[in-house]
Amino acid sequence: MSSKNQKKRKTQKSRGLEVNTDATRILRTVRDEEAFYFYEALGKPTGERAKSLSDFLEMIKSVKLESLQFHLQRKDFQNWIENALGDSKLAKKIGRIPPSYREDLRTKIYSAIENRIKELRETSLTLLVDEDLVIASSVSTS
Repeated sequence: MSSKNQKKRKTQKSRGLEVNTDATRILRTVRDEEAFYFYEALGKPTGERAKSLSDFLEMIKSVKLESLQFHLQRKDFQNWIENALGDSKLAKKIGRIPPSYREDLRTKIYSAIENRIKELRETSLTLLVDEDLVIASSVSTS
């Protein structure tokens, strides 16, 4: 039996709550000193910050396009997502978006983050009642 199956069986026998710890860590709210602070250029802060991936997604909707381009070019988004939130998968996706001054830059960044949040939420929680009956399951089968 594979270790994955052993872990699943062990979790099911516990009749408790299974939480995807990666999703929990990535979706958490960080402290002020770990927050992402938006700038338009060096020494020119926008006054906006994000303390979670959800906050970050909301800021992407409204922050100036110059700020998005500035941070993307410097790899600031990638670094924050990977180092502060611990999501190397999303960091790589963001890193593949070419910096530009077109509005589709906002759409590409927003879409990548929105899809990742959905993916993390879908796989983050399974509620088990007994060995054979699953009451509520959000585990993705893909």
